[in-house]
Amino acid sequence: MASVEQDLPEALKSLAEATGAANAASARQPRTEAAPPSGDLTAEAIGQTLCMLMPENAILVDEAATNGPSIFAATKGARAHDYLSPLNGGAIGGGLPMALGAAIACPDRKVVHLQADGSGMYTVQALWSMAREKTDIVIVVLKNDAYAILGLEMARVRENELNIRMKSMVDLINPTLDWVKISTGLGVPTARAGTAQEFHRQFEAALGAKGPHLIECQVVTPKEWFALEDYIHRNR
Repeated sequence: MASVEQDLPEALKSLAEATGAANAASARQPRTEAAPPSGDLTAEAIGQTLCMLMPENAILVDEAATNGPSIFAATKGARAHDYLSPLNGGAIGGGLPMALGAAIACPDRKVVHLQADGSGMYTVQALWSMAREKTDIVIVVLKNDAYAILGLEMARVRENELNIRMKSMVDLINPTLDWVKISTGLGVPTARAGTAQEFHRQFEAALGAKGPHLIECQVVTPKEWFALEDYIHRNR
């Protein structure tokens, strides 16, 4: 193993020379500016706000799940930041602990965490730890009242359309989750956004304060997700 490690720099140098990359400049995503979002609170609007307001050197932790791709795409022109994803391998529930760990490891940096509501319930106790440790985190909960990822699993195995009992296994509406009460009860100050303008104001305020803050955002499951479910069902 030692010899492999010793040869690695030389191997990389040879690879760079062979591919003509030795003197190539690294591509950089330019910073983009946009107007504050307005209207319905969508994943795109949330991403637009993050793109505008996230500070330099922030850490973005992404367990937004079904709404994640649209937010990620909208943050390409944000100020330079690190991006962490706990979803490798398909496991869910790692977002809140990862955000907690990032904030403890880097107390001088702002952590922004995108959290889907269903997977957030796996490790919701991390909010208490965030409050206890006075971590500098803004948690954005994407509340679509569903375990949408389980819809894909059902699409892989079911023969016919979902019946009422099957649907009840993949929703979060009986009862619905109240993240304002959950978060407040665990010691994290909370707000609820119903429009793009409200979220923009609340996110800006949370960035300007120290300590953990949570914003509950009522969003819908993207139509592309249902199209993917249908495709998987028809082609399994």
